[in-house]
Amino acid sequence: MGTAQKDLLKFNQESIRSLRQSTDLDQGDHRRLEELLTSGDLDQKVDELLENLFPDAPAASKQQIASVPELVGYFDRFELLEEIGQGTFSRVFKAMDKALGNRLVVLKTGKLACWGEQGIQEAATSGRLNHKHIIPVHSCMTDELGITTICMPYLGRFTLADKLKALDYRFHASNRVSRRPMIHGRAVSQFPVHWKTQPEFPVLLSVLGQVCQALEYAHDQCVLHLDLKPSNILIGFCGNALLLDFNLARDTLLRKQPSGGTLSYMSPEQLHSCILHEERELDERSDIYSFGVMLYEVFYGYRPFDATGPAMRPKLLAQLVLERQRRAPKLFETKIPEMPKRLLKLIRRCLRFNRAERYSSMSQIQREINAMRRRYA
Repeated sequence: MGTAQKDLLKFNQESIRSLRQSTDLDQGDHRRLEELLTSGDLDQKVDELLENLFPDAPAASKQQIASVPELVGYFDRFELLEEIGQGTFSRVFKAMDKALGNRLVVLKTGKLACWGEQGIQEAATSGRLNHKHIIPVHSCMTDELGITTICMPYLGRFTLADKLKALDYRFHASNRVSRRPMIHGRAVSQFPVHWKTQPEFPVLLSVLGQVCQALEYAHDQCVLHLDLKPSNILIGFCGNALLLDFNLARDTLLRKQPSGGTLSYMSPEQLHSCILHEERELDERSDIYSFGVMLYEVFYGYRPFDATGPAMRPKLLAQLVLERQRRAPKLFETKIPEMPKRLLKLIRRCLRFNRAERYSSMSQIQREINAMRRRYA
């Protein structure tokens, strides 16, 4: 076990012990935390069943997951080519629009009882965003069977998450987290690698800079994404980044409470609001925190706040992640050779537990990334 891995294990153990001392837990929760301390599985990814949480969804909707429409062949004017994804309440297909010269499109479908209203809201939010780094929406419709469909252009299926896997510093085939930081490549201990020799570094900075542009624009339109993660960043055919999946986005003008997110990337205030059901105001700095988690994952090689355990309740899992977030400064005690100080400072500030200490806008982060791009181009 390397130094970084030992430090992460120690960090996780300290977080769990601190949570046990500071939280009013029942005996079952204490037992689960004890199992976490002794299981040796603290470096596993979050259970996929908890990857996307919808705590406010009615029980009937959860029972209807199996009734997400099974579409085959033709649907309305579209020829379905293949299923390319599936969410909790929806399915995603690659299709041809027969009415428009067999243009390739993506169809996101779900039944109104489960996903339809949220899908309509997603389409309405995405539809008014017009930016070169945000996936556009062509149309949204609900048919007589109650199936809601969002139609978007097909621009590929390769995401930033796929890129991280391809570069072999995220997950191995066994789904164990790789501890190999991007900057070291495959020669982490034998050969010191300089940042300027890493061809992927400026490429990733460019991708992340484009995500900054998309988020800055969305925030200017009073839209919070609230589900930032590598799998929601498409790398288009020309290599440009495209922000997608506004399923959980919040229009700040509507004052509507957020309904979920991906636990490992949530800001502290989003965890309090969505999982613990405590009143917390969300703003641009919530997305900035999630962006910081993503930065950490890209350049350190693993997510900083993963949590898993035997049959852990979402609220207990959220409390564990919050405890780790409070202790985030310890994550930076492990020094990575050749890590640019500017990048380290950027990640640390994005991950401040107190949002008043974070950057106040994506434009500030954009300036930092542009400065590094010029230096390491």
